[in-house]
Amino acid sequence: MTKYRPRHILRCLPLLTMAGLILAACNSKKEDEPEYTPAMSVAVNSFALKSNSSVMKNLDSVFFSIDLDHAIIFNADSLPAGTKVDKLVADIKFPSTVKSAKITMTGGNTRTGEIDYITASGDSIDFTGNVTLTLTSSDDALSRTYRLKVNVHKQVPDSLMWTRSAIGRLPSASGSPAEQRTVMIGGQKSITMIEEADGTYTAVTYTDPAAGESTRFTPQMDFTPRLRSLTAVGTLLYMLDDEGHLRRSADEGTTWTDTGTVWRSITGGFRSDLLGVTEAGGSPCHDIYPRPEGYAPVPVPEGFPVEGISAFHTFTSAWSSDPIGLFVGGRTASGSLSAATWAYDGSDWAVISNRPLPALESPLIVPYFSYRQTATSWLQTEFSVLLCIGGRLADGSLNPTVYYSYDNGVNWTEGDTLIQLPAYVPAMTEADAVTFATSMEANLSDAWTEKATLRPSAPVSRIVYNVEGDEVSWNCPYIYMFGGRPADGTLNTDVWRAVLARLTFAPLF
Repeated sequence: MTKYRPRHILRCLPLLTMAGLILAACNSKKEDEPEYTPAMSVAVNSFALKSNSSVMKNLDSVFFSIDLDHAIIFNADSLPAGTKVDKLVADIKFPSTVKSAKITMTGGNTRTGEIDYITASGDSIDFTGNVTLTLTSSDDALSRTYRLKVNVHKQVPDSLMWTRSAIGRLPSASGSPAEQRTVMIGGQKSITMIEEADGTYTAVTYTDPAAGESTRFTPQMDFTPRLRSLTAVGTLLYMLDDEGHLRRSADEGTTWTDTGTVWRSITGGFRSDLLGVTEAGGSPCHDIYPRPEGYAPVPVPEGFPVEGISAFHTFTSAWSSDPIGLFVGGRTASGSLSAATWAYDGSDWAVISNRPLPALESPLIVPYFSYRQTATSWLQTEFSVLLCIGGRLADGSLNPTVYYSYDNGVNWTEGDTLIQLPAYVPAMTEADAVTFATSMEANLSDAWTEKATLRPSAPVSRIVYNVEGDEVSWNCPYIYMFGGRPADGTLNTDVWRAVLARLTFAPLF
């Protein structure tokens, strides 16, 4: 990630210099021309913190912005929560024309008073209060006071924060849902289809769950659906009925038609095709709808799950323009649970996991983001990851652990405590998740005030930001978890929302 100085930071220097030239040109006599001392004579050239491993590794690599417009020096990327900043040593560079450099501390937890930086540059500074640096030129003609700020996160940036969303509960028409399924349609909206306790059905589409922007309708179905089989392929919806007939909807679930195909289960959507498992010759076989010309169902390989798999995730790697689809977990035809990651490249299926998950049934996988610090720098690099949440273990208990993979399911690792589910979110199986971006705004001046506007935008593939003057806006991706069944087997009616804390902070430049 490249850091950029905000465009306004050095703006005042050319303006002040030009002002001096204009003033000189207006005087016809040389002896009447005033002596002009450029603003550069009291400008801070650089600011950094001295290395101190007892405070934080790579402390000296933390980037500080020097805002000459507002006379503020600050670190836009705050230090980790809990970092001690009451005894830090600064490395400040300024022109040799500076006669006096005084640091003033007020309201600090450890220290107040003044430091003569020129004679005591190694003295520690307490940044817990208000700190200023005043530079005075050698002829006393110019003086400038800068605010010095060392920002520290109030939250742990890499914690996955779960809160009850603005929706609160499943959008059941009766208030007593018996089953639900939530999927994305066309990458722009989600649909939640609910079976009510009285056997009727309700459907709700969302363009942004947090904003409550939804459309509710009653789907027209003359069949009994297997609701958990609901799958989207672009803007088309597919679902099996209780006899395995494959049904199709082209109007976001309002009306359904019989495709004439009978399947055992739906695997997922790949490009414009639907992948599934059918029965042929008494054995489970791979099938595709619509079937390509000349295609015949192929027996599934040994250990391939035929039901209870996670959502099907499709991605494109840097080494190929063709997509790859994958899922985790599931139950095989023999009844055993799978721990593998199965992947499909458009023609063949294969196990790609090297370090697999525990054997799971109906786990939840969510494409999301994570950040890692580079080897010797304070910079954080963005990575796409897969999160695996919940699912039923082979012993019948529920999986309470959140796992992650940086390499699309090849290696799975137990997440640290920062991304584990909090105590108030129960472990569940058969939960669904969608990701929506909420538009947020902040000011790049001293305050860095965040203004969550909850303007809906499309689900994100990576973090996007835009800058106009001092204002920055960005898409903050939130995970919404619908449904799921906790240990008692009842349907969870709460809708939970999660976000990586770092993504709610203003982007760094």
